[in-house]
Amino acid sequence: MRIVKPVLFLFLLLCGYFSAFSQTVMYGGDSTNRSPVTVIKKSMYVEGQRDAERNYTKYKAAGTGTLFASLVSPLIGLIPAIACSSTMPKEVNLGAPKPELLAQEDYYLGYTQKAKKIKSRKSWTNWAVGFGVNLAIVVIASAGQ
Repeated sequence: MRIVKPVLFLFLLLCGYFSAFSQTVMYGGDSTNRSPVTVIKKSMYVEGQRDAERNYTKYKAAGTGTLFASLVSPLIGLIPAIACSSTMPKEVNLGAPKPELLAQEDYYLGYTQKAKKIKSRKSWTNWAVGFGVNLAIVVIASAGQ
């Protein structure tokens, strides 16, 4: 059985073997597309994602609203959960450590996409907590009867 090089490379990449070289290996592409500009653009995208992981904290209002709504009723809680997970964070809520970097397209794209993912994850987690609390109340109430 012959293992195709791209399949082997993809497998090793997914296993984390190339994690230290991810910026140059993943984004290098074919031999004609290994320009330093491509690597710099992709590294700015990755830097934006890392900064969002560290600095984006303004998701709390969306998460708290979803939690309270889902504590009232999980069906009612679906409304803010869907709304919060489908909208991008506002510019004023991004909290970027270096706002001048947001002017660069790749950094901005990486930061905002990661911030949206964080906001969505927190919102759905809070909905699940509200759903779990409601479920526990129903189970306890039905066990007592």
